[in-house]
Amino acid sequence: MKGYIIAGIVLQVAMVVAGHYSEGVLLLSGPLGVGIPFLLGLAYGAGRTLTVREASSHGFLIGLVGAFVGVLVAILLGDQVWSLLTFAPVSAGVTGLLGAIIGRLVPGSR
Repeated sequence: MKGYIIAGIVLQVAMVVAGHYSEGVLLLSGPLGVGIPFLLGLAYGAGRTLTVREASSHGFLIGLVGAFVGVLVAILLGDQVWSLLTFAPVSAGVTGLLGAIIGRLVPGSR
């Protein structure tokens, strides 16, 4: 799980930095911000023998931590407001959770 959390942090921060310099990327930061944890959760759930409960809690953490760091960087760069720190990480956590559950439940994924 640690590697997926690190990957989420790296991808979210890369997206935020790219968005700081590119308005096109900045405009896509919402969908990308939840898409990244969904895909990471999907890969995590598919690649492990986990219970659905383990997949969901780990997927939530994978999404939450990466988004929290990414949003914090965006705030420090002046691209986002502090209120985003309340709901964006939770939204990313939920999509990470959903991805991990789907990855876990897809037949033959392990």
